Amino acid sequence: MTTFRALAASATGCSDIRSITMEESFSQITASCIVECDTTTASLGDAISVGLGYDTPTNIFSGYITKIERQRPDNIIRITAFDELIKAVNYFIAADDPEAPFQRNNITSLALITDLLALASITSVTSTEPSPSFSWGTNEDGARFNLQSVADAIGFIANITGGAIWWDASAGRVEYQYRKPYVDAGDTPLATWTTANTAISDITYHRGTEKTRNVVKIYGKSPLTASASASNPYLVVDQAIIIAHELLDTQQICNDTATVNLALLNRLDEKIELTREGDPTIRARQIYRIEENFTGFSDDVFLYRVSHMLNDSGFYTSVTAIP
Repeated sequence: MTTFRALAASATGCSDIRSITMEESFSQITASCIVECDTTTASLGDAISVGLGYDTPTNIFSGYITKIERQRPDNIIRITAFDELIKAVNYFIAADDPEAPFQRNNITSLALITDLLALASITSVTSTEPSPSFSWGTNEDGARFNLQSVADAIGFIANITGGAIWWDASAGRVEYQYRKPYVDAGDTPLATWTTANTAISDITYHRGTEKTRNVVKIYGKSPLTASASASNPYLVVDQAIIIAHELLDTQQICNDTATVNLALLNRLDEKIELTREGDPTIRARQIYRIEENFTGFSDDVFLYRVSHMLNDSGFYTSVTAIP
């Protein structure tokens, strides 16, 4: 006997919803959501919450409306929104005096990110400091930021330290965590997806070396440099990445940057891309296990990107997952 479930969708101020697309990714600082509907009472800058599911919608997104489009002849209203960290994207650091920019001295990564986010009126931040721990602005010039967005500034710090930054809507805070973009020791899958127990409509297993880097070279504040390298059996020639920035102002931070980034980048570029029956509880950065016969893939995976889509065809969830 076939069991049918009614699709349910909700969005603040929206009626007669036609489609919803929500996407979040490890590599993007903000989650985004697009809602198409027939009528709305929403305005630019309004807070919006969006839900999807079966019978009763489950919240998948909370944020702020940044764009409203009205289209004919289809008579569709398209609403675009981003989560809390859109404030960091839109806040541009521009000192009144270019000789006196935003500056901090001898400060940890968490404290520096917290101070930068405060410029954009985001005040709740939590973290696990990465290992090795980084200290910024230890020389007389300090760590200076100007003529860039808060998002670019904190994104640079996260990339250098091997961390990740995202908005945790359920906790109402920014998370800055030392989280590798793949399965790490201690990760436990929430469930196993197979073709038998999961309605997978398509799946692709990629293996390659396009993003693999086995040589890392660091150019810090002149004359500081550092490098790290290792062998890689999949490469036909060494593949290098260059990281250059004036904020890398001590030999220790240059050395640590090289070490951290080599560990992140000197690995095979593997990923699973699949689309399955919609499940609003699936979120980026979760761990699952995938077992699929045709591709031969059987391993735990880290959900690097998650997209929820509701339209005339139904409710689908697509993911990019990394073992």
